[in-house]
Amino acid sequence: MKQKLDILAYEYIKDKILNNEFKAKDTISEKQIAEELSISKTPVKEALSQLENENFVIINPRKSVSVTEVDLKLIRDVFQVRSRIEPLLVELTIFFLNKDELKTALSEFKKRFEKMGKKEKVSGKEFDKLYDGYRYFFAGNCGNLFFARQMNLVYDHLHRIRRVLYGENNRRLEAIEEHISIIDLILNENPPIKIIRELCEKHVEAAQMDFFKNLNNLNI
Repeated sequence: MKQKLDILAYEYIKDKILNNEFKAKDTISEKQIAEELSISKTPVKEALSQLENENFVIINPRKSVSVTEVDLKLIRDVFQVRSRIEPLLVELTIFFLNKDELKTALSEFKKRFEKMGKKEKVSGKEFDKLYDGYRYFFAGNCGNLFFARQMNLVYDHLHRIRRVLYGENNRRLEAIEEHISIIDLILNENPPIKIIRELCEKHVEAAQMDFFKNLNNLNI
């Protein structure tokens, strides 16, 4: 039960951080979180310790807890990992996952991307739900436990960065088109791995450039 309460507190706090409800430099009260979840402070402390290990919070010398900042270094670190690992995740998934499962999953993503691309208005939450699901799909099906764990954390930080930079208004039609092109190539009988990797790299590069255009939202 104690472990489950740790997880409950961890997911509760992280969700608020990822969605910018707890903003950079905000102080997190262990007592308040415990009261909101109707649990003791012990699992909250352990949850915060885990979140500190993942660079979402800072536990200060006087035991106060504050949310980490989204800064230029964090953005660069996230994209440095993405540019190196994300194309590899896609390649590994192509070879690791059963072909029928891969085709079924990616065909569904393609259908949802196409449907979204035709809409006149798409909320940030709607976009993020589909976009995050697509990325986490490759992280979760690459067949490598360590890549999966690392990239899930990277994608969590990416989700937070997007919310800070764009709020609820982020929608990149270019990204949707890029992913559809990648999916089409993966669904080929003999997927051209080199071209797929190159398109993945170009997608990450384009996303990084788009993020840098919006750095004024960070006030740095």
